[in-house]
Amino acid sequence: MRTPIPPLDPLVRFVARLRMSLHAKLLIGFLLIVLLVVGTSALGVVLMQRAGAQAAGIAGLTDRIIAAARMEYAVTAGMHFRAMHLLTFDAANDQKLVKSRQDFAKIQGALEATADPREAEVFRKIQDTNLRYGVSGQKVDALAHNMQTPEAMALHLEEEHPISHELESLARDLIRLAGQRRDERLAQVVSTNRTSVALIVTTAVAAVALSLLLGYVLSWSIVSPVTELDDHLARISRGHFESELAIPNRDEFQALAEKANEMRTALAQARAQLVSEHEAVKLQAASLEDLNRELEARVRAQVDEIERTRRLSSYLAPQVVHAITSGQTTFAMGNARKQLTIVFIDIRGFTDFSDVAEPEEVIGFLNVYLSRMTDLVFKHEGTLDKFLGDGMLVFFNDPLPQPDHARRAVQMALDMREQAFDMRRDWHLDTPFNLGVGISTGFVTVGTIGSEHRMEYTVVGTQVNLAARLVSVAEPGQIIISQRTHELVRDMVDVDQVGPLTIKGFQRPITAYSVLGMRGVRRV
Repeated sequence: MRTPIPPLDPLVRFVARLRMSLHAKLLIGFLLIVLLVVGTSALGVVLMQRAGAQAAGIAGLTDRIIAAARMEYAVTAGMHFRAMHLLTFDAANDQKLVKSRQDFAKIQGALEATADPREAEVFRKIQDTNLRYGVSGQKVDALAHNMQTPEAMALHLEEEHPISHELESLARDLIRLAGQRRDERLAQVVSTNRTSVALIVTTAVAAVALSLLLGYVLSWSIVSPVTELDDHLARISRGHFESELAIPNRDEFQALAEKANEMRTALAQARAQLVSEHEAVKLQAASLEDLNRELEARVRAQVDEIERTRRLSSYLAPQVVHAITSGQTTFAMGNARKQLTIVFIDIRGFTDFSDVAEPEEVIGFLNVYLSRMTDLVFKHEGTLDKFLGDGMLVFFNDPLPQPDHARRAVQMALDMREQAFDMRRDWHLDTPFNLGVGISTGFVTVGTIGSEHRMEYTVVGTQVNLAARLVSVAEPGQIIISQRTHELVRDMVDVDQVGPLTIKGFQRPITAYSVLGMRGVRRV
């Protein structure tokens, strides 16, 4: 065990070999340091109390000097008030004179009660002089009260005023004696402070030195085995398991060193076992790579299936999406030509409503309307192509085959008309509000159409255009179906013939039918 200060190595080894726990060693060291700190602090407190007492004495002497000065001022002020009274005959000056004499007597009594032996002679002279000063003042007062002002002024100047100077001189003697005592105290304080500072510095240096020594010995009795343990573990981490760890400590580090040696032995055995198993791991790695590739393929397939389901749910009813994704039927969003029934739905009167209603009310109504109509589309398993403002495009017979696609479309339109009527009643709309519906059946192209930025699964063809033209001529609440659609639902609904209609984009007039309602159902 080597430390940065070799002469202290024996002391460090002695502490390390003590048979006690690391906690006990640290506790004893901390207690010794605390005792040094407490001793130094106690010495500082004693010296501070002594300095405080000396400062209090100096402050008392300073107060004594101030009090003596107030005595002198009281005499001087009294003579001033005497002169002003004799000159002006103002009773207030007489009262002030009495007050100044009372202040003088009060201060004299307080100072004499705590007088130093050196001040006893001065207070005796003050008493005698103050007695003469009082007698002389009484004489002046008597003459002044008898209105003998010239005689009173003469007595004041010849007798009373000179006695006041004697009192002022005696007060200055008190100031001088108190000042001498204060200077002596200050000299004592300076001497005491020098001694106290030297004692505190010496004690502090000794306490710091002993604390550093204790800290050095305790810390290196811990740091040294930690360093050796760190070096030992570093050798183990590099794969060197030859040497054992040996430290002199008889505390927790001894047990730690034994466990480190046990770990070294166990690691050496484990390395030998790992070397033997390494080849087996290599053989398994190839099979794991094959399993990983298979797993990645399965994950990609599941992600594709999730994306496919998400895209389908934007167009199809939930049950249709479930049928496709569960494998009950096959569906690929490719391009094809099929016979479909196309439905265009449009709100009549919505523009007038939006012109008078608040924007929030318009958007709220439109959201509720589209939500309810979408529910009906999915109820009849139609495919929702897109929303067209306040209108919708729906088609049937794709992606799942629906032999009754025309019937589903007409039934959905009737349900939508009834739903629109209920909404107009529930919302208490004053403006005319109803649906116009155009339905046609025939072959169209269905598939994914668009650009690289946006794609849609939609339908195009003549029958799509025909359904759009039929909805444009439909009156509010009217459902107009093409001739082909009528042929497929003739036994289902009652109709009135409309037309022939001349429709833009079609060379010949078109025969169409207005759906009145379900056959055999009474209409209100």
